[in-house]
Amino acid sequence: MSTINEIKDQMVTVQSVGGFANAMQQIATMRMAHLRAKVLASRPFVEEAVVMMQELATLQNMMAHKDLYKLDKKHQDEAAKKFHNGRRAVIVITSNQGLTGHYNIEIFQKLEKLLVDEKDADFFVIGKKGQESFATGKYKVQYFPYEVGENFVIEDLKRLIDLFDYYEDIVLLYSRYLNSAKRDVVITSIVKPELEESEEVKRQPGKYIFEPDIFVLSQSIGHKLRGALFQQQIFDSRLAQYSAQMVGMKTASDNAVDLLADLRLEYNKQRRKMIDKKIGEVFAGSALW
Repeated sequence: MSTINEIKDQMVTVQSVGGFANAMQQIATMRMAHLRAKVLASRPFVEEAVVMMQELATLQNMMAHKDLYKLDKKHQDEAAKKFHNGRRAVIVITSNQGLTGHYNIEIFQKLEKLLVDEKDADFFVIGKKGQESFATGKYKVQYFPYEVGENFVIEDLKRLIDLFDYYEDIVLLYSRYLNSAKRDVVITSIVKPELEESEEVKRQPGKYIFEPDIFVLSQSIGHKLRGALFQQQIFDSRLAQYSAQMVGMKTASDNAVDLLADLRLEYNKQRRKMIDKKIGEVFAGSALW
């Protein structure tokens, strides 16, 4: 059984940890509230951009199939240079810090399943926690660390966005924000993005005239739209991280409060026993006199 001094030391420690957890919870809550408005406001635009890219790809395939559209030699060479020997890349987004609950654990669990099909792919890792895990050699793949701070702009992603032109497909593994208490680790393609079919996004292909042609149009706007989509997905992962940190620190703070109450009860019991012992010694001494 712990002595009264040991219990006092434990109470000080638990109180400090609880205060730290509460402060981290407040910080994560403020960050989440600030970023949530931005993410939810831009999500409809990005989803519409994905639909636009899907329509262009569908029309391009239809025109090629009907022999109504043929590439000249210059565009054939550009298309041949676009793909990096058919290689695929995987971008994994983790957090830069710990104390985020199960956020990183859920991503690593999904990653281990993905590695079964993507052993030969090049892995680009965003986030120090993911980079530390890859650096241990646990995952036998070729990986490249990439630094993206908490407050980033589209220019910070330029090197990764330039990869869109050198890989046949780029898969993104990240945690998507659903609500403050729920998130979902998803695997999606940046080069060939897809959306779930719904009444709002269903489109009927029409007849259009493209100037100068559909290939140049898809090449010019596709790069920018994929960059916007990539930025949105990183913001989404950061939002999921803050929500996970908020929930995790709230749980830790509540546990600290409960543990502190138990320690106070134990401290009072030990103190009561010590007082009773002193009183007993006083009565024993007075009886001898």
